[in-house]
Amino acid sequence: MPFNAAIGLAISRDGGESFQRLGDGPVLSYSPDEPFLLGSPRIRKFDDRWQMWYVAGKEWLRTSGKPEPVYKIRMASSANGVDWVKHGKVLIADKLGPHECQACPDVTICNGKYHMFFSYRDIHNYKKREGGYRIGYASSEDMVNWFRNDNLVDIRLSETGWDSEMVNYPHVFVLDGETYMLYQGNEMGRTGFGLAILDKSEELASR
Repeated sequence: MPFNAAIGLAISRDGGESFQRLGDGPVLSYSPDEPFLLGSPRIRKFDDRWQMWYVAGKEWLRTSGKPEPVYKIRMASSANGVDWVKHGKVLIADKLGPHECQACPDVTICNGKYHMFFSYRDIHNYKKREGGYRIGYASSEDMVNWFRNDNLVDIRLSETGWDSEMVNYPHVFVLDGETYMLYQGNEMGRTGFGLAILDKSEELASR
């Protein structure tokens, strides 16, 4: 494989001005069912436990003469944010077939229901409009079993401009009673990023 990755931990003791690694190794690394490319961690604290959604490599495929990884969304939990227990399953069903790549899952909760926004793309032509990243959506009652329905996300490609080839890497947050999503555009955000606001007529609780 041409490259690899694992998930590390750095700690700040000065309010985020500087960070130091916890140690020389990762806090979440490879295992028999997750053999390579652990990354894109997103962490939230629900039910007094830290929950991490991340991606793990599944296989390498040769496309256009070079190897490309296929990776899927998975989950781990922790009581202290350092020692993690993997749940050992792929969470999101494929839409584009078994070689769909999924990334950057961000989970929020509304009225007791969990909502995940994530990126997905084809294994082919993913740097162009044809196969580039889109934003998907899934919901869950227990954080482990997810029902996917991308039609409930209305973040579409523009005809021209900074987000005409892909939209990706969503982050959802609440500010002053409104729910917002930050997301990136073409070339994995090189051309810019956008801000979307939840339509009050389409509240997350109703999904």
